[in-house]
Amino acid sequence: MTTTRGALLNQKGGVAKTTTTLHLGGALAAAGRRTLLVDLDPQANLTKFMGLQPHDHVNGPTLPQAMLNHPNDRDYALSLVRKHSENLYAIPASFDMFTLPRDLHASRSNEDRLTWVLEHLDELFDHVLVDCRPGLDIDTDNVLHWAQSVLVPVELDTSSIDALKLLIAQVRTLADETRRTPPTYRGIIINRIPKGGLTLLDRQVRQAFHDLPIPVVGEVRMRDSLVRAKEKGQTIQQYDPSGDAAAMYHSMAVKAGFLEATP
Repeated sequence: MTTTRGALLNQKGGVAKTTTTLHLGGALAAAGRRTLLVDLDPQANLTKFMGLQPHDHVNGPTLPQAMLNHPNDRDYALSLVRKHSENLYAIPASFDMFTLPRDLHASRSNEDRLTWVLEHLDELFDHVLVDCRPGLDIDTDNVLHWAQSVLVPVELDTSSIDALKLLIAQVRTLADETRRTPPTYRGIIINRIPKGGLTLLDRQVRQAFHDLPIPVVGEVRMRDSLVRAKEKGQTIQQYDPSGDAAAMYHSMAVKAGFLEATP
């Protein structure tokens, strides 16, 4: 099986991007797929949600160090990986990610640094998913050069529509400038659907997402179990495997093309 390289990307913060990465990765791992989650956000929320410690210069090598100083070192790339649970692994965030965009701007061949590191891990995993920081900078460009596909988590608000349109323009511009084939869009994931009924504005925004040329592959309703799973450092598939929240993320993995539908 060829490794799939996916990015969870939205320059707008607060859209449950990290939660989506965690539980989508958990759905893939629960299906028997060896899955690596890469935390490229210096806030390290994915790392913390997985119950791991951020990398620093004391407790281990960091991904920025690999990108800047050891981009073609396979052993260094392998040293970044931590095991979370069966079939689920992570490359934790690190505090030097705050300065990574600045440092990359000063480096040669700066747009391929992430690819040079992560390509060493392709043969070890079925899926690699990168949780990106909010914003569009050179580290995001690195992800877009590495990724085969993009998933876009959003919320039910009009600013999410504007942010998505900006992201689409950014991907297109980067592809034009570098003359490379851009990653495909696996889909939009609408997060934090209210437990109660939708307002008229909610329904209008929801429909606006469905009217875009990118398919909506998941609508995640608010569930207390999702919060409790993160508090315990678990995926929803580990915390409540028979609940409807776990089923939502499994369905998302199928609709996004990561898993085959169960007959």
